[in-house]
Amino acid sequence: MSDKRSFLAGEVGRQLIHMLTGIGFIVIIFLSGRYAALIFTALLAVTVFASVLIKRSNISQKTSGVLRRLGRPGVQTVKLQGTILLLSGVLVTLLLFPRNIVYASVIIVAFGDSVATVVGLLIGKHRLPYSESKTLEGTLSGLAAAFGGALLFVTPVQALLGAVGGMLIESMISLQKVREFSLAGLVRFFLNDNFLIPVVSAFLMLLAGR
Repeated sequence: MSDKRSFLAGEVGRQLIHMLTGIGFIVIIFLSGRYAALIFTALLAVTVFASVLIKRSNISQKTSGVLRRLGRPGVQTVKLQGTILLLSGVLVTLLLFPRNIVYASVIIVAFGDSVATVVGLLIGKHRLPYSESKTLEGTLSGLAAAFGGALLFVTPVQALLGAVGGMLIESMISLQKVREFSLAGLVRFFLNDNFLIPVVSAFLMLLAGR
């Protein structure tokens, strides 16, 4: 029972950090203006460097608290994997899409993914037919949160299409373990909702706006 409570507390903490990180990214994008892509490139480089440093020095085995909440021990083989993927996804949207769509896509991944995970863990009872780990309650809650957040930046049609696409990805794609540095390993690394949700939802919102 205590192990389950510890797992739930850790997961809720990770999702809270995930949501606050998304909000922080939006603030950074807004304040940095036309230099946003450059700043996120630098943030990505620093995070990758930190990941390598943590891995080589085994820091994650010696620390607790926020650092350990940034990953899932035993599941993520790349340190800071979620942050690296989220930064990569946001950077791609900054390079390819209008700013309002970028904001909306960040909100969709930050709010939708986090709410879906937490609600699914706490009250989810009905498993989706195509996923063993995702629930109907979590997915619908994430969809509502993603849609409501995206409405702040795009039209209702764009927000709905982006949220539906994002939550479909969230409910279908699970974390992929990366055990070796290879082309296949790189594909598995980026086959992740933190990267795919902002990119795919941004593309769908762009189509809906035409």
